[in-house]
Amino acid sequence: MRIDLHTHSTFSDGTLSPRELVRLAVKRSVSALALTDHDTTQGLPDFLSAGEHYGIEVVPGIEISTRHREYSLHVLGYGIRHNSGALENSLEKIQAARKERNHKILAKLQDFDIDISSQDLAGQGIGQIGRPHIARVLVERGVVKTIQEGFVRFLRRGGSAFVEQERPEADKVIAMIKEAGGIAFLAHPGSLDPSMKTLPGLINELKNFGLAGIEAYYPSHSPSTSRFLKKLAGELNLLISGGTDFHGEFGSNTPLGGSAATVTVPPEIWETMKNLLQ
Repeated sequence: MRIDLHTHSTFSDGTLSPRELVRLAVKRSVSALALTDHDTTQGLPDFLSAGEHYGIEVVPGIEISTRHREYSLHVLGYGIRHNSGALENSLEKIQAARKERNHKILAKLQDFDIDISSQDLAGQGIGQIGRPHIARVLVERGVVKTIQEGFVRFLRRGGSAFVEQERPEADKVIAMIKEAGGIAFLAHPGSLDPSMKTLPGLINELKNFGLAGIEAYYPSHSPSTSRFLKKLAGELNLLISGGTDFHGEFGSNTPLGGSAATVTVPPEIWETMKNLLQ
């Protein structure tokens, strides 16, 4: 059996609905699945309902973009009460900043005679709209051949239409997750500092804010990186999590639940995490 604690649906930048994700998880023999859409909980009611219908353990989660000092971070929240009023109020502010960023990106694209409207983007998703949705429109218009080319030419840092995202501070995001009954984990820490030299200090600072663990199992983490992160988690008395960051057919080279050639997450990890949520 597999577990996957990092996935996305059509409510952020994935291509499968929450129910389709659960259905695929059953097909892939995934025993525990977390939905961690970007900055939104809108997909969680359908996700939890599907989990009950298909008899699979599902975990209500979220992935929130944040910052700490010079770092741009993603924080995963597990076991959150998705109907928490305080959480939803905080997410509304984050979502408003995301919409403003989209408007600025579209304005920059206008400088290249690429006319994409907010209405064009609205047809690309039912939840959070962001850069992947803009890249899909660029492909549809024939401006670029692939989503990756869209990011390289226009949307990634250094691209012609890149706009910095306004992010809340990490301490506030971790507190927000805890207030909603969840536990906070640092997503894909290996991507923050490939040298691993500054990572221990950063993670220790986040622990002081209430961070519960780090994502040690991740497709882009080498075996040595995962070993380092697991050792570091033990030294700092933190938990570990893992997942595929599955987005569906776009941009996911790792299958839902992982594989021997990509990443596999030990099921006992979720059993340990559940103890903090009971």
